[in-house]
Amino acid sequence: MSRAVIVFGGGGFVGGHLCARAMGSGWDVHIGEATVRDAPPGPAWHSVDIRRAADVRALVARVRPHAVVDLAAVADIDRAERERDLASAVNTRAAASIAGACATYGCRFLYLSSDAVFGGTAEHYAEEDATDPVNWYGTTKADGERAVTAACPGAVIVRISLALGFPVADGNSFLAGLEKTLQCGGELSCPTGEIRTPIDVGTLASCVLELCGGDLSGTFHLGSTDSVDRFTLSRRAASLMGFDETRIEPSRATGAEQGRAARHARGVLCVQKARALLATRFLTWEQSLQKAFEERPRKEG
Repeated sequence: MSRAVIVFGGGGFVGGHLCARAMGSGWDVHIGEATVRDAPPGPAWHSVDIRRAADVRALVARVRPHAVVDLAAVADIDRAERERDLASAVNTRAAASIAGACATYGCRFLYLSSDAVFGGTAEHYAEEDATDPVNWYGTTKADGERAVTAACPGAVIVRISLALGFPVADGNSFLAGLEKTLQCGGELSCPTGEIRTPIDVGTLASCVLELCGGDLSGTFHLGSTDSVDRFTLSRRAASLMGFDETRIEPSRATGAEQGRAARHARGVLCVQKARALLATRFLTWEQSLQKAFEERPRKEG
């Protein structure tokens, strides 16, 4: 007997992979999005504005899913800084509404958060470390975590640093953006001081489904077993794409120094807790990058 899952934001980059993997694992998949876009074939599509709590509640009441995953977010850090009310509405208030609906109807709830909730000054971060965001995006995610926990105490909060992969049908991704820039003949600079623990989107999807199907609750960090700076990661990715990696130059500037919102320097998430409790295998950053290319969706036509 299949189990139902609602994925808010299921038409995006991470959502597309999660929905495809869920369908392959026997889940009855429902996608909740504000507008109907191209989506992985198979899921039931529901047009819903998650900023409208009544609409969210009505969808959860109608589907009565086993689990709900909230991937919907204003995730562009610079956009979140410019459009603060929208970022708060989606990343915080809507997340609380979804969590409340799940608590009412007895659904498991998973909220996708970010390493941006941390200040980036520590060597690494464990789940219980205090949040101290340096930008508005991180603030909305930290607020979202607290709101979700208050509305649905049994919720699962997943923090990631950087998802690696290519979209199934829609959505933005780091690798796709890098490839587009290089294909257009552009050169770019990447910071050497922004350290991350990336995770390939396939491993991320497996972890999320494992958490949806289990009985664990609380906060989990998902990522690679080691860390890498964005410059090194970008050069390695460019090489795998067949481009001259020297087209990517190092930059020591971050955030406001590049005309962007502030970025946390070290987004190094400790994954020991998740490795101990989940069956999904965790990889090094190089293995994660390689897997992202190996599992790249094929374009039809």
